[in-house]
Amino acid sequence: MRSYLFLARPQWWGGLLLLFVLRASPAARAQVYYLDLSKQPLALSGRVVSVEQVVDGRPGRPASVGTVYQGLHDKTSPVVFRHSLETELTAWLAQQLPARATDHAVVLCLRQLLVGEAVTSNLLVSKAASTAELAVDVYAHRPDGYHFVRSASAHSSQPGTAINADHALHVARLMQQCLATVAAADLAAAAQRPARTLAEVAARPAPVARPAILQAAAPRRGVYFSAEQFAANQPDTTVQLRLDTVRWSAVRASLLDANMPMRYVAPDSPPRYSRTVINSPSGWKGTVQLKGKVRTTTGDRVPTNAVWGFSDGRQAYVYQEHVFRLLTRQHDFFTFVGAAPVDVAAFGQRALGTRPSQPARPGTGLRGDANDGSGEPMVLALSLRTGQFSQYPPPGQPQRADTAFIYVYRPLGGPAEAQPVLFNDRQVGQLRPGESVELTWPHLGQAVRLGTAGSAALVLVPSTSVANYVRLQPDTDLTTWQVMPPAQGEAEVDALEKRP
Repeated sequence: MRSYLFLARPQWWGGLLLLFVLRASPAARAQVYYLDLSKQPLALSGRVVSVEQVVDGRPGRPASVGTVYQGLHDKTSPVVFRHSLETELTAWLAQQLPARATDHAVVLCLRQLLVGEAVTSNLLVSKAASTAELAVDVYAHRPDGYHFVRSASAHSSQPGTAINADHALHVARLMQQCLATVAAADLAAAAQRPARTLAEVAARPAPVARPAILQAAAPRRGVYFSAEQFAANQPDTTVQLRLDTVRWSAVRASLLDANMPMRYVAPDSPPRYSRTVINSPSGWKGTVQLKGKVRTTTGDRVPTNAVWGFSDGRQAYVYQEHVFRLLTRQHDFFTFVGAAPVDVAAFGQRALGTRPSQPARPGTGLRGDANDGSGEPMVLALSLRTGQFSQYPPPGQPQRADTAFIYVYRPLGGPAEAQPVLFNDRQVGQLRPGESVELTWPHLGQAVRLGTAGSAALVLVPSTSVANYVRLQPDTDLTTWQVMPPAQGEAEVDALEKRP
């Protein structure tokens, strides 16, 4: 067997032997991973409720609640319940929290349940994590129907991905945290709210005020240090943020950024530093990366990884894998194009010598693998309930049909010659100063790429809830494409169209 040495062994390296042991077992060979909570205990001191039923209120009610890696080759497997989510969660909660005469009967409407595993890595650091997210709406069952009590959510991220049995434990702990928030005062107030039928509980959103960020015409200018600050539209306005635009570089990405190419040492070779890498993401080629530095009012530097995101007063950005990403609103949540985690299956196959890398790319000294999705652009969704990012659409959830309208326009001024507009690398028109073009994209959850001759490209996931306006300014290389707030973009395009 080949021997591979790493500058920093991944945290899940210690579980490699376990994977070999499991290879021959039926569980390791299974095509799915069954989430079994039946043996997980729940301990709620001073509880006042018993759960009589769990209903599935997730969009599309997908059978899968996430993905994990299984087997020697780390094949991606969907996480499912052996029977059904509603049946198994209801039975488990009835077993762990038997109804007592003093308890209030409640129904849990499950709005979000995601279980996953991810690995991020660069030349110096490898991180593996098992994640879980849970969000529920609690309804009190009274003689006239179901009354909303409160919403609750929780999330966890635990180091390592080798011991899959931990996923059930993580979910059980999240359920315990959510149920612990229900107090007697909440149940008393619920009686004053309108009653719903059980069907309405699952089909309609909870009767709560929307987060402030969804009610604002534009996000307030400032820096966010948490998802809660973003949802409340309350950024820190005292710190100073200095931004820098940097054109994406395969070499820079391989040496500095997480989720980018990882170094390996050839068999029988001593460890040494090298520019040879396993994968160099190509989806970012030609794009501009947005970096930033934050300082306090006294000039002290704030660690960038302590920053959640920022707003320039027009758009909001989230910090993901060393880069600030533009957030796009989609009805009642946000999406952005981020860097995909390490493709663990492809990584493992290469380590076993079953998928050799391609020849070095001219002028880079980098080796790549066309089947490796590590670090490539991926559409991610931000949950305002849990503050976490996850792949969109979630695994197993069908893509929702919806159309985005994108208006690309050139303001007056600048070079007079027509500039080609490339939409997903295909020319769809040419624009002179004062002209615009309308593009449509019927694939919610898929990113688009805008480009023009000799300038930086833009990768974004367009909104389907409002029109998208993108200003093309070919005379500014690193900011050729500017995503505009809908109101401002619409006003500028209208003014151009009304010119004599």
